[in-house]
Amino acid sequence: MKINKLFLCSILAACLLPFIAQAAHHEEGEAEKKKKAPDPAKIFAKIDADGSEGISLEEAKASKKGKSLEKRFAKLDKDESGELDLEEFKSSMGKKPKKPKKEKKDKDADESVEAE
Repeated sequence: MKINKLFLCSILAACLLPFIAQAAHHEEGEAEKKKKAPDPAKIFAKIDADGSEGISLEEAKASKKGKSLEKRFAKLDKDESGELDLEEFKSSMGKKPKKPKKEKKDKDADESVEAE
């Protein structure tokens, strides 16, 4: 009788182990995602080469992310000071420049051309 209980417990444990391992792996993945979030202040400090607590257009051009930042510089510089402060820079984080949408062709116009 004790052998049957031990056998059943072993089978139950063997069935549950994959689920426990998967849950632990999922939690590790979630922790890694949280770690990967960029810190805007650190990025700002790297781009601010002269330490003036503002990113000039020249500093933006010289940075690795310069092309993206350079294109949006005028829009991000809300106070038009010629430099981005940390708050203005933070507003740019996570926002990718929008690509212009391609215009959809008018289906009616295409159909009328084909009918002729």
